[in-house]
Amino acid sequence: MKLRSLRSIPLVLACALQMIAAEKKDIPEYIGSQACLGCHSEKYSQWKPSNHATMVVPIINSTNLPLEISKAPANLQPELRRAAYMVANSFFLARDPATEHYKTLGVSYDKLKKVYVPSNFSLDWSTACAGCHTTNMNTPNLTWGESGIGCEACHGPGRDHALAKGDKTKIVSSKDADVCGQCHGGNDVKTGGSLMSDGTKWVVGFRPGMKLSEVKGIQLTPVDPAKTPPDSNVTANHLRNYNMWAASPHSKALSLVAGDNRATADCYGCHSAEGFAAKLQGKKVDVSQKATFSSISCVACHDPHDSENPRQLKMTPEKLCVSCHSQEATLKGTGAKGVEETKSGHSGLTCVQCHMTEANHLMKVIRPDAADLAEKRADTCTSCHKDSTKKEQAALLERWQASYTQKMDALQSDLKTIGAALKEKPDLLNGELKGKLNSARGNLSVLARDGSKGAHNFAYATKVMDLAGNDLEQVKAAMK
Repeated sequence: MKLRSLRSIPLVLACALQMIAAEKKDIPEYIGSQACLGCHSEKYSQWKPSNHATMVVPIINSTNLPLEISKAPANLQPELRRAAYMVANSFFLARDPATEHYKTLGVSYDKLKKVYVPSNFSLDWSTACAGCHTTNMNTPNLTWGESGIGCEACHGPGRDHALAKGDKTKIVSSKDADVCGQCHGGNDVKTGGSLMSDGTKWVVGFRPGMKLSEVKGIQLTPVDPAKTPPDSNVTANHLRNYNMWAASPHSKALSLVAGDNRATADCYGCHSAEGFAAKLQGKKVDVSQKATFSSISCVACHDPHDSENPRQLKMTPEKLCVSCHSQEATLKGTGAKGVEETKSGHSGLTCVQCHMTEANHLMKVIRPDAADLAEKRADTCTSCHKDSTKKEQAALLERWQASYTQKMDALQSDLKTIGAALKEKPDLLNGELKGKLNSARGNLSVLARDGSKGAHNFAYATKVMDLAGNDLEQVKAAMK
């Protein structure tokens, strides 16, 4: 249907349309986070003290500083008086008169000790960092619209949304990891940390709602999930969390159920970011919206608005992991019928202590015997077992898993043999032996779901397999 000319529209409506058109023309696309406060006061209040909001703080007066300048060592006070911005509540910036760029000063704030200390961290912040620490960055001019990570950095420009009185189609609300990846990606030393082929250190041309792969000139270093996670302390501009996430099972979680008509709301509760969010809130997953779901992305576990928990997690790491992963039972030495609780030295550990060594977002254990592990690089085992060597820990792990595999393979072979015999003669077993067979199957499935091949709790896994072996021997004897 074609729009009629303004002459055929009532005068009042025509004037209103002209006012909106003029208003939209005069208002820039990016209107700042303050404009969101009126309608989104709760989220705004959560975001305001967060790490995102306070990433870059203008130093207007002494109240913007973590401590009075007078409390700094005398030799650092002149540096603090020059400060125009504070970054990440740690570093300070001042404009270089020669280049007009902002550069780091020779003073920083130690958040743990709560004191000012000298800093040797020297760089041109305007060209190395600004694009990811601010909102609405004008890269050619090296200027920005809002200090810190504002609402529009993740939701896109808000003018049209505001003028349309909160029309949800005029703003982006996405759990897609690419929104986070625009800043939480990174590259290795081969690119000098540059995220764009022209040498720019941050992503240029991305807007929420896009895929990073659509950005012309972007160069994110891919991570090989079959290899040891990259050393974030050596090879990266930052932690490369997005790059590792993209290669991780979490990024593929949705694809395992998408398109499967058998997938239930419970399946999507662990295989999609939207479903997981509903699950944590005690709500039912709306599978009618599954076509719009994202995989287990950054915001499934992290809250971009709230910094109350460390790493902006929605809850403790352990609670997050066990919300979907059932391996905790074997780790704690429980879950199998007829086997007493058996704790191991690993039972008191949290998932992330082993599966996120060096904060790797592949969620991958760094084995001490990994062929591609640098000699001085930390591995998961010797990070805790400092009284032994990588070689010793590797030998122990190998013995555990070899023993586990040998026993488990034999038991699975017995199950196949018994299953084939029962297929031909279903009435071979009495009720007691059927119970033993079912118990053995169930207990072995507990270990199979655990997936660690004994590494989580070798003593417990051995007890479970020994009990299953005894049950299956009785079953086999009765079938002869």
